[in-house]
Amino acid sequence: MKLLLDIGNSSVNWASEKKSQFFSQGSFIYDKNNFENSLEKNISLTKNVSKILVSNVAGLEIFNSLGSWVKKHGPLELWQSCVEKKFKGLKTSYSETQQMGIDRWLSMVAGWEKHQSSLCVVSCGTALTIDSVDSKGNHLGGYIVPGIDLMQKILIANTEKININIGNNPSIDYASDTKTAVNNGAFFASVSIIDRVVNKLSTELGGMPKCIISGGNASLIKPLLEHRFEYEPNLVLRGLLIAHNTSI
Repeated sequence: MKLLLDIGNSSVNWASEKKSQFFSQGSFIYDKNNFENSLEKNISLTKNVSKILVSNVAGLEIFNSLGSWVKKHGPLELWQSCVEKKFKGLKTSYSETQQMGIDRWLSMVAGWEKHQSSLCVVSCGTALTIDSVDSKGNHLGGYIVPGIDLMQKILIANTEKININIGNNPSIDYASDTKTAVNNGAFFASVSIIDRVVNKLSTELGGMPKCIISGGNASLIKPLLEHRFEYEPNLVLRGLLIAHNTSI
């Protein structure tokens, strides 16, 4: 049995896998100052786990903390994915692959493996990322902007008179108070860039791409979008498993 970890900038998504089936899974916000403790509290490593697969965008310190936690539980193999130039016809546009977040790459890997078609892949986490792929597997490039929560935090932290808590109410309606205006503005900005990219890509391709959305805020953003998106809550984990199985 394998344990799959998608370590983001503020949270971890995980799943236990056997024979390509996820049979237990979850997510949690972690303490950046004590990552080992967060792992210990939220994940139970049983004797059935023989290998841990990792997607990590949180940096070397977090990965080293993971390694220390794993060593306390016995001789488990730790496999970390990295961005490749090519995967089964999918080709990244980055000349320096180490600059691309592994979560973005694995999301595209999962989408390409499943659909083998043009893609618009959106991830709604701490950052909002959008990646475009044509029907030949060419990664055309992407966008990275602050996510819903981060957008609001930046605005609140850098303005004198906006002294509110961040909101998480999915709405793009006109607002008549400051807190609602900040909340709805963040959602409207996110929805607008996603829909604009889909419009741009469909015009360039001469047809609608397969649109996939994932990430912690995906379920909030999806109903507000003009275009139809497929919600894939474990997209990075599925890409991680595919990348691992292809490498062995």
